[in-house]
Amino acid sequence: METKEKNYTEQIDATVETITTHVEKKSVTGLTTTLSKWIDVLEDHKDLKTIAANLKKLKQAIDDKEGKKIVSLMETLGEQVSDAAEMATGTEATKIKHLGKALTSGSKAIAKFL
Repeated sequence: METKEKNYTEQIDATVETITTHVEKKSVTGLTTTLSKWIDVLEDHKDLKTIAANLKKLKQAIDDKEGKKIVSLMETLGEQVSDAAEMATGTEATKIKHLGKALTSGSKAIAKFL
């Protein structure tokens, strides 16, 4: 279990880094690959299917270049991920909260570009 948790925390760190980098560069190139990985992981968890569904919507909005929809979905996902962090424990909870904040911050930064 520890190895699985370590993999998730590493994946969370990588996702936060990816979001931050893409927002700073004002680019979404390659972001959908990261989203696809998370969709695959989260679809297996009954309690996280809503987040997975919103990630699918975000991926589609990115593909369609729908800026306002991207902002809205990132904001929603930030809230959902932060709420999900309450169910986690230890390092994983801290990392998930960080991811939620990155999504929320990213949505605000992107909104300024529109």
